Amino acid sequence: MNKLKAASLSPNGAIILAAVFTLFAVPLRTFQFLNCLDPETGFWTVRDVTVPVLYALVIGVAAFAFFISLFSGIMPKPEFSKQKDIPLGVSALLMALGFAWDAFASVRIAIATYAGLGENEELSMAYQLISSGTLARFGQVLFAVLSVVSLLFFGISKLTGTTLYENHKVLALSPVVWGVFRLLVHFVEPISYKNVSQLLLEILLVVFAMIFWFAFARIASGVNPDSSMWLFFFGGITAAFLGYVCALAPFILLITGQGHLIPPSRPMQFVDLAFAIFATCALFNAMPKTVGINSRDEFKEEEAPELPEGFENTALGRKNRKKAEKLSREERAREKARLKAEAAQERAYLAAAEAARGEDGILENPFEDTGAGVDEVDVDAPKPGKAESFWKPVSDDDGEHFVVTDEE
Repeated sequence: MNKLKAASLSPNGAIILAAVFTLFAVPLRTFQFLNCLDPETGFWTVRDVTVPVLYALVIGVAAFAFFISLFSGIMPKPEFSKQKDIPLGVSALLMALGFAWDAFASVRIAIATYAGLGENEELSMAYQLISSGTLARFGQVLFAVLSVVSLLFFGISKLTGTTLYENHKVLALSPVVWGVFRLLVHFVEPISYKNVSQLLLEILLVVFAMIFWFAFARIASGVNPDSSMWLFFFGGITAAFLGYVCALAPFILLITGQGHLIPPSRPMQFVDLAFAIFATCALFNAMPKTVGINSRDEFKEEEAPELPEGFENTALGRKNRKKAEKLSREERAREKARLKAEAAQERAYLAAAEAARGEDGILENPFEDTGAGVDEVDVDAPKPGKAESFWKPVSDDDGEHFVVTDEE
């Protein structure tokens, strides 16, 4: 697959295209609400040129995002930045609020529907629960609540610069299951999605959002993230575009006093607008750090940096090697530099002592410039190592000095 990838092809292009298409699609969808849809039912009243144009924009974004993401030779590293990210953190909390609102709205509908199920005595309660979508709605409520918890962990982590969300791997899949139940609700609704454009767009949005959430969960939890980045960008770019189209146009109608044009059966979904904002922030969070397809070996070396020669056999080396496996790439780089500095410092002690050894084996001052390439040795350096055992303090007529011995 790497042979088919283009080294100059970046997901940036798909994001820019989706942004441009959004600038056309949102006004187009707003125009359809004003002139082409029945405000009571949401059915098409006029099928003009805007209908195929809107669907062409959706297909164009999805196809371009798929092609760019799959064959991109410049793909971001499969992780989220460990640094603070205020926009992503705030958008995650907004996404949690969107799930909470969806749970509240869904539980009201589910309770109202459940209250009227007993009126039909010819059908079993189980059949009525399934066929009416009530059971699916209760499942949607449950996993919306779990998604709220998951996004709260992620949002707090991004606001504080911690990795709290990495400890809740299973919980990260909650939005995916929520999407499954929402699809079930849409499919059992007694409405033709071919005639109700908003329903069709919402179904497409949920499908691509599930792809995004699945890849997001794998990257956030560190479970096979390498093969998930292209799905993350493909699903995220397409779903974010659909989210703006589905939710931003009704939102514009609401704030401009035209809310009566929104069909009561297809109200504005706040969770869709929150998702579009969150997906946009998540995509930009992943974009800054990129690696090319020809730098895979360097990427692996950066993931697990090799310790200085011989140092990995020491207790300190083994301790730090285990610690390094849990650190981020940036922290690993700093850890590698620190270990090299400690190893160089230890060699400096030995070199200074060896160079200052006289014919009589007396070391007058092991800390002075001996010409061995070491100008100064920090006596307060932590854990200078085995070198201290070679300096034996001796006091005689010449004063106090050190003798280099071979005994430890």
